[in-house]
Amino acid sequence: MKLAIIDIGSNSVRLLLATYENNIWHYEPKQLWTTRLGQRNSDGTLRTESMEASYQAFTEIKKLADQYGVECCFGFATSAVREASNGLEFMEHVSEHCPMEWRILTGDEEAIYGFNGALGDQLNDGRHYTTIDIGGGSTELALGNKDGVYWSRSYPVGAVRLQSMSDEGPQRVWEETRLLWDPMMIQGEFGEFIGIGGTLTTLAAIDLGLENYDGTKVQGHKLSRETVEGIILNLRYMSRDERLQVKGLPAGRADIIVAGAEILTSFMDAYEVPHVFVSDQDGMEAMARECKRTYSNH
Repeated sequence: MKLAIIDIGSNSVRLLLATYENNIWHYEPKQLWTTRLGQRNSDGTLRTESMEASYQAFTEIKKLADQYGVECCFGFATSAVREASNGLEFMEHVSEHCPMEWRILTGDEEAIYGFNGALGDQLNDGRHYTTIDIGGGSTELALGNKDGVYWSRSYPVGAVRLQSMSDEGPQRVWEETRLLWDPMMIQGEFGEFIGIGGTLTTLAAIDLGLENYDGTKVQGHKLSRETVEGIILNLRYMSRDERLQVKGLPAGRADIIVAGAEILTSFMDAYEVPHVFVSDQDGMEAMARECKRTYSNH
């Protein structure tokens, strides 16, 4: 069975092509298109240019899905679309460019899918884990164990949303977000903090100095608080051209990575987290597994 999962985020539209065969999943490397749906008009609506860039992406995704032989195509939208008054209208147009089933996720749903996708079989050890997903428009936390997520939060802070605040000065994002985080009630033996999403995977790729992104190398990479601070200090005063020379930093994230990393340090300080382990797998893999179950039951 061949699936296409499309994540319609605030910074980018991402595609995961997956095959389920002989009880084994085969995931192709994720592909992304930077569309910046999170940079909305002053009234909060999605901008025409961001929607047009997204429609172009969906046209290309349809072509790739057809070539792959996809039987089921599913899209999910997150904070940019769920907060925009024209988000529903935008999603209705999406299917004209790439026919798919789709949903607009709540912040809680986004947190839970991310947790399930990142941890999967790791939960069999019985320990409790927390995932942090710093996206373009929002940041999701989820805490749970093999029995599921029992605490989750979605905060309206993201790398696109706080970019201009970050540009104001080195402490601005930290000051704005340091009191944001709610107490986390861990109900058993704790394992690790797991980081997912574009900010975290990009920081891992930078730390690893990857010429080309490789999810297998990013998977499980340990990022310490000191390492993240070092990346922020290194990038903050670089010009865009200088940032484009940094290994592991894609052009579509060059201007927002510092803001995203500052949200991460704020989180790590609030919960006294010395390090996070990065997962290349996230809500897209969880969505693929759910689609397969739904499809199989038809």
